[in-house]
Amino acid sequence: MLNKKNCLFIGALLLLQSAYAQRSSFNNKWQFIGLEYASRQKIDSFRRLGNNWNDQFLTEQTNVADTAVTADTKDLSYQLQSAVGKKWQAITLPHTAFPEPLVIVKPREGIAWYKKIFRVDKRNKGKAITLYFEAAMQVADVWVNNNYITRHTGGYLPFVIDISKMVDFEKDNTIYVKLDNRANPVVPPGKPVEKLDFIYYSGLYRDVWLDIKDPLHITDAVAAGQPAGGGIFVTYPQVSQGRALVGIQTHIVNEYPRQKKFKITQQLLDKQGNTVVTVTSAINSLNPGADQHYTQQLAVNNPRLWHPDHPDLYRLKTIVRVGDDIVDEKETRIGIRSFEITKEKGLLINGEPFRIVGTNRHQNYPYIGNALSHNANYRDAWLIKNAGMNCVRLAHYPQDPSFMEAADELGLLLLDCIPGWQYFNRSPAFEAHVMEDIRQMIRRDRNHPSVLLWETSLNETYPSIEFRCKQATVAHSEWMGNKNFFTSGDSYYKKACWDVPYDDWNGDPGARNNTTYPDNPFLIREYGDYEFGGGNSTTRQIRGNGQDALLQQAWNLQWEHNKNRKSWPRGIGDLTWAFFDGLAGVTVGIEGWGVADIFRIPKFSYFFFQSQQNNRTVKSAGRPIISIAHYWQQANRWNTVTVYSNCDEVALYLNDKLLVRQKPDNGPETSYGKDLDHGGNPFDGGNANHLTHPPFTFKNISFKPGVLKAVGYSNGKELASDQVTTAGPASKIQLQIAENGKPLKAHTNDLVLVYAKITDAKGNGVVTADNAVTLKIVGNAKLESPASVNAEAGIATFLVRMNTATDRLVLTARAAGLPAVSKNVF
Repeated sequence: MLNKKNCLFIGALLLLQSAYAQRSSFNNKWQFIGLEYASRQKIDSFRRLGNNWNDQFLTEQTNVADTAVTADTKDLSYQLQSAVGKKWQAITLPHTAFPEPLVIVKPREGIAWYKKIFRVDKRNKGKAITLYFEAAMQVADVWVNNNYITRHTGGYLPFVIDISKMVDFEKDNTIYVKLDNRANPVVPPGKPVEKLDFIYYSGLYRDVWLDIKDPLHITDAVAAGQPAGGGIFVTYPQVSQGRALVGIQTHIVNEYPRQKKFKITQQLLDKQGNTVVTVTSAINSLNPGADQHYTQQLAVNNPRLWHPDHPDLYRLKTIVRVGDDIVDEKETRIGIRSFEITKEKGLLINGEPFRIVGTNRHQNYPYIGNALSHNANYRDAWLIKNAGMNCVRLAHYPQDPSFMEAADELGLLLLDCIPGWQYFNRSPAFEAHVMEDIRQMIRRDRNHPSVLLWETSLNETYPSIEFRCKQATVAHSEWMGNKNFFTSGDSYYKKACWDVPYDDWNGDPGARNNTTYPDNPFLIREYGDYEFGGGNSTTRQIRGNGQDALLQQAWNLQWEHNKNRKSWPRGIGDLTWAFFDGLAGVTVGIEGWGVADIFRIPKFSYFFFQSQQNNRTVKSAGRPIISIAHYWQQANRWNTVTVYSNCDEVALYLNDKLLVRQKPDNGPETSYGKDLDHGGNPFDGGNANHLTHPPFTFKNISFKPGVLKAVGYSNGKELASDQVTTAGPASKIQLQIAENGKPLKAHTNDLVLVYAKITDAKGNGVVTADNAVTLKIVGNAKLESPASVNAEAGIATFLVRMNTATDRLVLTARAAGLPAVSKNVF
């Protein structure tokens, strides 16, 4: 009798027996052991950066010989034999080898061993069989069936292992992977984690795939290792509203012992699955062991162009046929678009002017670090888009492919960054690794329509001009033609070879500019944080710091963003540092720089940016925006009420009585104040003259308990409203799931944040509540966070991981003195 597990197994077996190429997940049924290093280093549990401007620069220049590229196979063999006999733990990928507490004092480091036993059906004998690792942190050694295969260095880019000749088709096969997550001086970023402004984390934290292909097949761009080659490479030599040309380069290899004749078909499908255009090559022939690139072109009439405001996507199917038989097929999601960036015009997308309003993102979550699910990555992208932002810098390393796919789908421009942060090693091994990172990042990501700039510099590192120009040259060598490709990088008053340099950051937040490249456009790649007090910046505010602190953060961002906009169009836009609160090895505690906290809960500044969207084209929220930046539990220290809105006029009511109805702020643009680290002169009704939608600052508002309501109007018509209510005593718990554009589904590998919100009897949030809340799970899922956490600003946050066996999920939250509450998710 067939049960569900048997059916899943048979389905997987059929996949492996398919007539041509197939890719199957290799994430399940791994085993793991972790051997953590015991640190003898004295730990400073109060580490902070200083208040001075230069305190942020911890740049190191070293010259350390190769310690990672060459493996000692004899010693590794001994290590493997020692690991085999240990007790292994069953796990599923993505996986963090050494989970962290919420507040990290010393990031965990050690050796992680992974083992998987697998079978491949004998009908796949003779095919090309490879394993594709999306990333592994960060020096990886791999064995298959006790044969040492390779060492891969670097924790953020993929590597491919050909196991075609090692697979035993008659019995079980075993793969072992050993990972060392310690910083390595020849592997970028290279900097020891205790000096790093982010954290490496650990483990096989991204997906692994099993690829089985006919010996005549399309190569993988990363594995092929060919400049501007390998795999599928899509370009757009001509783009207009009426007609576009799509160029497609396909790399084919013949691993048969004889010549093969074949045709290549390119089929373009719209989002409904309708064929838009198809082209098929003449018959090609390829000798045994040979490989070749083939170019084709599709003419698309009246294309639906990709743009951040309307991110239309197509599916490109590349089909290889021998006679009438399909031997390989690969699908690539593409967006037809053009980028042009000049000093005079700024950024043009499809010939139309475009202004960047963006941010930076680290990819980590609390507790589990970088081991996010696809849906968790999507939810991050959705939150950024929903905040009214249109661009994300992937600081400071290549991020998960699922985040980039979400950016393609949602309409977020991306800055793709190589690994690097304030560290340079003059060792030839390090320099070679940097250049290889550039090549592999571009090969991996070149078909994403969302990628605008390729940051091929090492962040805040400043090697020689010659080295930086070599980085730019290597990057351009990985592109076909001279359209739609732009490198970017730090300037800092030394001109190198970037197409779009960043601003000359001199510590003055009111005068961002680039004088080093006078003939180039530029981008403000980080703002709003360090300039306002260094490591103790008044922008760095966690939600628990309270209403006034969060208002100060919002004011800092408004004040500087307003000034930054004066440089447009030559200054193509600006990016906040950063979108989510973060964690760093160089400091202890949560860095509160985000417009949303580390648990993805928005702060007041989130709604400031959301209000900058046009109220007639707000796709993410589906309505005009209005948000009161006040808890209304007591007056703020300025006796003001700030409302963020894209309406023309706002009326403010207290307990249904009209207080005032007014237009947006129109006061003068002023300097910040005497000291950048003391908060300036916020909420003065000015410093909004360059904004798309200035805030509404209501002054001299006396506090009185009750309901504060804001109503937004445009052209005299009421469009939106928001209200906040003075909360009573804590009486209840509300459970909320942070689905953020991606609903939970049963039988899915997923990772989701769950909020236990403390409310009064009427459901109003009690922002002063810090109750200890306990969450219990019923169902095949587990908590990645502690089961009991204290509420911060009235919300206790838990992290829940599900898997393909999760068919039931019931959550129950309890807190002393409050009634328990349950939520039947499915």
